[in-house]
Amino acid sequence: MGYDFYIVGENRAIRGTGPKDTLFLSALQGASVIDTMAHFGMTVEKDRPQFPSLEDYGLGLIHLSDTADLTEDQEKAKAAFVAAFHGVREAAADQPEAIPAYKVRLSMGYWVTPSEIAAALNRYEAHPNYDCAELPFGDQTWARWIAFLRVAKAAGGLRTL
Repeated sequence: MGYDFYIVGENRAIRGTGPKDTLFLSALQGASVIDTMAHFGMTVEKDRPQFPSLEDYGLGLIHLSDTADLTEDQEKAKAAFVAAFHGVREAAADQPEAIPAYKVRLSMGYWVTPSEIAAALNRYEAHPNYDCAELPFGDQTWARWIAFLRVAKAAGGLRTL
């Protein structure tokens, strides 16, 4: 168990799987990073939006298979379900305060937007002596995380899977 973070391009798709595009944190490292983000005010507690249920669309898990033989109505229901599901994963505030904590806590593929990352980094850099957190002593997890966030902000954001 751990956290897999992926940089996405402007199209919100994962940019790649190489070392410059991904960051893996163990469960302990991830928990530490998320706690540290909260300390610096980089995350904000928001209610996690609810994903749609298949039942709401009259579907079952079998209907999501690429090989499922679907009726026209089931195809429409499947398309509507997929659009609603992606809508939840892509949701973002117009003027974010910081990164909603659930987006980095949960491995659900939420899109962390460049503006959410920028707001988080602004809060971090406004904190007194923030740069001491990145000094080259001991564990470099935090410094790697901040560097990763800066790259993600300049790209199209990031996803946690």
